[in-house]
Amino acid sequence: MKRADQDGHLPRVLLIDDDDDLADALRQSLHDAGFAIATVRHGAAALELIGQIEPDVILLDLTMPIMDGWSFVSQYRRRGKPSAKIVLLTAHPNGREISHNLGADGYVGKPFELQSLVTTLNESVGASTAKS
Repeated sequence: MKRADQDGHLPRVLLIDDDDDLADALRQSLHDAGFAIATVRHGAAALELIGQIEPDVILLDLTMPIMDGWSFVSQYRRRGKPSAKIVLLTAHPNGREISHNLGADGYVGKPFELQSLVTTLNESVGASTAKS
């Protein structure tokens, strides 16, 4: 189901994860669920891309090369007024606690059900657009 905002834009999701197979599967599945999705393999690449695509939600893994999720969140927030919701997507056994400590807006544990992820993203987009 495609849904667009009043300007005709699909909700924008930036997936930051170094698992290429997962990124490919999510790119297609989330597109089919009505999201515009961009993917990068680490936090440094995400910081470069964020200003160009202005995501509504950042779907973030913790353990990645070059810049991990913890460093990404710290640098993203230092840039000024972050507007995207951050949803942690991780297999870390303490993921929920880490998500809370990072101040993330949501958490999805790996492995996950696609519908659960889509629901979490829809909730995050709804919260994001309600504040706009």
